[in-house]
Amino acid sequence: MFNWPLTGTDLAIGLAGFLLLWYVVGMQINRRRAPALVRQVRESLQPFGGTATIRWFGRSAFRIEAEQLASPFVRLGISVVLEPRETFFLWAVGRLRGRRDWLVAAVTLGGRVASSFEVYHPRRRGAFQVASEIRDKEWRQEPLAGRPPLLCAAPDADGHALAREIMGLLGRMEIWRVGLRPEAPHLTLSLPVSATETRSPLPIFAVLPQLVQTVLAHGTRR
Repeated sequence: MFNWPLTGTDLAIGLAGFLLLWYVVGMQINRRRAPALVRQVRESLQPFGGTATIRWFGRSAFRIEAEQLASPFVRLGISVVLEPRETFFLWAVGRLRGRRDWLVAAVTLGGRVASSFEVYHPRRRGAFQVASEIRDKEWRQEPLAGRPPLLCAAPDADGHALAREIMGLLGRMEIWRVGLRPEAPHLTLSLPVSATETRSPLPIFAVLPQLVQTVLAHGTRR
């Protein structure tokens, strides 16, 4: 048996080999993951009708725009960003911060949206910008009952009530942000997509018509 002390060069070579192997494996995972998510999103959009176009941003992010949709939908913009699985250190830091494959849906509606609110996770992607906008608008913010650590902010009690109603429809689905505003895009949903999630349509799209119906019905009552 050989027994010799490891030198700095040995460690550097070992680390380089590990990072190279990680890069190759991570790249292959994302190469399979990206088209699988494209398929899931496309199939999730089929019930809404219309036409969809896709734009890629590198190998790990894409955006699908769907227009001419069935009423009351006008436009759906779906952005997906994959974890940086090719780069070990970025992936590890992201995991420690709770990051996963990330989907953001921006929904433009044809009806009147009368309320505004923000429900968001303070330690997930996009939280800094949302928190900054809430401070600028001077909305009242409070923990969302039964869903820690989510926070809920709105300009009035009506907005808080609608936020609770919408979150009740989402059940225990993991959500990073639900934002509602009177101007387009009216509804924004941000959430992680688990690597083990293989259902089509994705659960968020299955419940989306009910969310929109609730938002528009609320607008007619005001």
